Amino acid sequence: MASNETTRLLREPVEDAENVVDWDGPDDPENPANWSSNKIWGHVTIVSLLTFLVPLGATMFAPAIQQVMSDFESTNGVVSSLIVSIYVLGWGLGPLVVAPLSEVQGRLVVYTGSNVLYVVFTAACALAPNLGSLVVFRFLAGTMGSTPLTIGGGTISDLVPIQQRGLALSLYMFGPILGPSVGPLLGGFLTESLGWRWIFWVLVVVYGAMTIAQIAFMRETFPATILQAKTARLQRETGSQSLRSKLDTGLSTQQILTRAIIRPAKMTVLSTINLVLSLASAYVNGVVFLLLTSAPVMFQTEYGFSARKVGLAFVGFGLGNVAGLAAFSATSDRFIRRRAAENRLKPEHRLGPALVGAPLLAVGLLWYGWSAQAHAHWALPIAGTALIGAGNVLFNTAIIGYLIDAFTVYAASAIAANTVIRSVGGTLLPLVGRNLFAALGWGWGNSLLALLAGVCGLALVYLYVYGAAMRSKHPIRF
Repeated sequence: MASNETTRLLREPVEDAENVVDWDGPDDPENPANWSSNKIWGHVTIVSLLTFLVPLGATMFAPAIQQVMSDFESTNGVVSSLIVSIYVLGWGLGPLVVAPLSEVQGRLVVYTGSNVLYVVFTAACALAPNLGSLVVFRFLAGTMGSTPLTIGGGTISDLVPIQQRGLALSLYMFGPILGPSVGPLLGGFLTESLGWRWIFWVLVVVYGAMTIAQIAFMRETFPATILQAKTARLQRETGSQSLRSKLDTGLSTQQILTRAIIRPAKMTVLSTINLVLSLASAYVNGVVFLLLTSAPVMFQTEYGFSARKVGLAFVGFGLGNVAGLAAFSATSDRFIRRRAAENRLKPEHRLGPALVGAPLLAVGLLWYGWSAQAHAHWALPIAGTALIGAGNVLFNTAIIGYLIDAFTVYAASAIAANTVIRSVGGTLLPLVGRNLFAALGWGWGNSLLALLAGVCGLALVYLYVYGAAMRSKHPIRF
């Protein structure tokens, strides 16, 4: 959705110019919104599968860490965590280029180029001769993989009317929620059966097949790009260079790229609210990826789990993610509608699920850490990860909803800033995990993480109460 909002910010329709090129009426077959149902849902399905596979690639590798470090004869804990988390940094930095580039070149060419490069860099991971090259290729793969996550929502907005968009968006969002949970399960099986390099080869085959499907079946959906191509065709046919697309603002590629990068930076610096929420999101994302990188070590050392069993241990986390998403879907809109009916609605009400998510996250960390410390039955720490998963989904989904409602026309920039900072947190916090747990143990180490999760929750309580006054006193202007 962020990409579609960026479209609205960067391209202001031309209405008063002569010789304006527009759709040929409301039923113009060139307008993607008028495509057949099969064609529209074919596009939605391909994009949704891509958004499932990219997060899957982030976590499939987690159960293989021990085997990789053994193969390369390394005991560096920072590097072992970085192999997993560097992929997330690519997710955060990629959208800064991908989103504005899709506004200039269109969505299709960006999908095709990035998908092909994702397959290339993933194959390079499978062939990596050392840890350094593996880290670099993981980062590049993550950067290319950010494309469907960044502009997929925009593609759905191009195709599906808002009143029919719920199912499409649910399908699209299910991948980023389910992928990180299924990844360790598949990765553990592949690591134990075929070795860690086959994790990447399987991704190459599956993502490669989806890339072929994308190239064969997907067409350009971005209205501005389609109208620009139509304008160029009519200019050639008529010889009139005065023709201009209705959605063309005349901004250069450099201007669009600059605006898309500078505005999120301004949002972070000038908006205390966005900075606080971004830092809180970064911390929670860091905790999740710290869990993904440290839990395999914990289950292997404390419980003697094989790589395959380590993958199964993440079933609890996955169920928690699904439960959190179901709870959010069932309660958030209902609560908002009730507040709207009472004429008491404000964007801060979107933070309600996060006020539940933060305590769930803290309790889950305590449950997971102390049950592992006490060598309790393996089912207990797995149950703790379920609470962590549910808390994570409630927390971050609520924050995104708040940013959309609170920053309105600047929502795309607010979300971009949040995404970058959140991804940095997901990259950096896992790097200190091994030292943290070596110094404090599983119990006290996770207690410290739970305490900081509580601090994040208190920050959101403050914004829930005083956020409206802060926005009124310090409005964001560009």
